[in-house]
Amino acid sequence: MIGMCQLAAYIGDRPIAPLLMDALRFQEGYYGGQATGLGVLDNGVLSWVKQPGSVDHVIANSNIMGLTGTTGIAHSRLKETNVAEEYNRARNAHPFTNTDNTIALMHNGVITNYEQHWAELAKEYTFKGYNEDINYITDSEVAVHMIDKLISEGTCLEDAVRETANRLTGMVLLGVISVDEPETVYITNWIQACTLAVGDNETMFSSSPLGVQHVADEFNIFTAPRNSFIKMTREGFEITRLDNNRKAPATPIDWYGFRDEVIRILGECGKQNCLELHLKLEEAGGEKAFDISMGLWKEFQRMGWGDQNQLIDTLNLMVEEGLINRTVEQYPEGGVIVPRIFWSLP
Repeated sequence: MIGMCQLAAYIGDRPIAPLLMDALRFQEGYYGGQATGLGVLDNGVLSWVKQPGSVDHVIANSNIMGLTGTTGIAHSRLKETNVAEEYNRARNAHPFTNTDNTIALMHNGVITNYEQHWAELAKEYTFKGYNEDINYITDSEVAVHMIDKLISEGTCLEDAVRETANRLTGMVLLGVISVDEPETVYITNWIQACTLAVGDNETMFSSSPLGVQHVADEFNIFTAPRNSFIKMTREGFEITRLDNNRKAPATPIDWYGFRDEVIRILGECGKQNCLELHLKLEEAGGEKAFDISMGLWKEFQRMGWGDQNQLIDTLNLMVEEGLINRTVEQYPEGGVIVPRIFWSLP
């Protein structure tokens, strides 16, 4: 179960489209790049652009750089399966919006119970990302309608986002903005990659520290705790527990186990991108990378572990140690060309 997209968000007065497109560009080669989207709030109006393709492709073929505002969420999509072009249409990219275009949502992960929510919600809501010819939606779209339904029943936005996240199973990190709270981003982080940054009357979120490297000197950067509900405003982050009924496990990497398994896989299979390497570790070897039993490794996957930074950071450390090579290749995925990072033995 892998759904490793790359996300970013910002609240502040900098030009928002260049800032967030750079944040995605620094991350998309690892996981992402099949589609790019940006949603912004500007004077109480929600606007968005989303298209298949990498950051540079979408910039060249849309008006995404013309979006302005003080609050924005940005998303670079990676789909593990069904990466054929018909599953990577503009309507299936993030962010997703509710019926009246007052809420926008992005998601990192895979929602394993989305079909039951889709079946129920389809009785009341039109799914804008529905592809009738292949009977397909992006799993993430159920979340925006779940939030909208809770609000229509009297729940406030904050509680609706929290409740929705806790009703979804699988790998779930949500980022949500609304015209009703124009300088707030709600983030739900179960066991995902989540980097936060605080500046002078401005804040950022990124899946990876790579996404804030271009402004690192101007922000205090830290990793969000797991099982956290995050209210992001200009002033900073209010972090509370996402779900009091669950405990997110700690999953420290074992350097020697990880190193040996990566070298084994690259020796047996040749060069691999992050997704390919990740899938092989899920099948066998991941338990050694974390120095746990195979049963516990499978349980972590079932619970929704999805902290790709643990893999990215350790792979980059192996590059620094001269143990593996890192290259970037223009690679076809989902009907587009993606700048994909590959790992190989020297």
